[in-house]
Amino acid sequence: MKNAQISLRSLLSSLFAMVLLAVLFQACSKDDGPVTPPVDKTRLKARLDSATATYTAAQEGVQVGQYEVGSRAVFKTAIDAATTVNTNAGATQSEVNNAYVNLGQAQTTFASKQVQEIAPANLVLFLKMDGNANDASGKGLNGTLKPGATGVGSWTGWGGTSTNLPVATKDRYGNDNRAYSFDKGANIEVPYNSVLNPSKELTIAAWVRPTKVNESNYIVSLNRWNGYKFQLQSVNKVFMTVKTAPDKIFDRDNESPTLDLNKWYHAAVTYKSGEMVFYINGTPVKTWTDVTGDPFAVKSTINLTIGQDLPTGLYQFNEKNDADGNNFHGPWGGFFTGDIDEVRMYNVVLGGTQIRSIYNAEKP
Repeated sequence: MKNAQISLRSLLSSLFAMVLLAVLFQACSKDDGPVTPPVDKTRLKARLDSATATYTAAQEGVQVGQYEVGSRAVFKTAIDAATTVNTNAGATQSEVNNAYVNLGQAQTTFASKQVQEIAPANLVLFLKMDGNANDASGKGLNGTLKPGATGVGSWTGWGGTSTNLPVATKDRYGNDNRAYSFDKGANIEVPYNSVLNPSKELTIAAWVRPTKVNESNYIVSLNRWNGYKFQLQSVNKVFMTVKTAPDKIFDRDNESPTLDLNKWYHAAVTYKSGEMVFYINGTPVKTWTDVTGDPFAVKSTINLTIGQDLPTGLYQFNEKNDADGNNFHGPWGGFFTGDIDEVRMYNVVLGGTQIRSIYNAEKP
């Protein structure tokens, strides 16, 4: 009997202990809530290490492989912001994740600021205008200084040629005889070569200083609207025409800004099917996407001209049967009035960084 009482007492004690433990466990579970996992900064730390190494090795400048001036400071700001989150013991996982994404975007932007090489084969014409019209591209397409057509009375009576050749003048740095001044059709004629008529892509860039607003201030032209032409128009905006089929011509301008007179600008345009982009002083100012087709040139063996819409010898005003049957040269336009320097043409679309690097290397 005594042993039975002891066993019962032990059993009750065990049951009471089990009930107490269950109550305590349930209470603890309700009070403590879910356990928060530790914040993981592994990916952020790895990206910080990579970004810091890139920043440390980067050099600013205009040479291939260098980065645009000012871009390192912007990148360093992003690195510092990510470092602040990484070293903050109280940072949440959401803050860490955001810092990781933001730093990745900054890395991508910084990479886009690196000056890229332009293959020499892609440069098809480079007229430095340093006292002559020789081609520095290596293609040997040297230009010749030509006079424009001269007028007698109304433009319908124009005929013959004048003696107003392009005149050597100061460049944007103020150096004598390092650019050419153009007026009244004075032009530089470059002998036709198939490389001047690229089949897919095109980039034209030049330093220009307009001194008069004309309806058609031609800078570079390959048979004007039967091929392509780069010019200023009636309100002094940069303008490009590209013909892509016998019945398809695209005329577009940079929209804004307009160019001031008597001031040097670096003007550039790129074209490929689906995109025409204008640049002023290294900055993209307008992108057109409603252009389609590859460059197409009718009568493509016509020589290219700098400073006029057509080679002077093709104007036959009395018979009105110049290169395309449309007299266009007149007192209101068809020729550039002002100074031109450093004309470049490429058979590829240059990227924004490449065009900015040209501008940064040559700006006064």
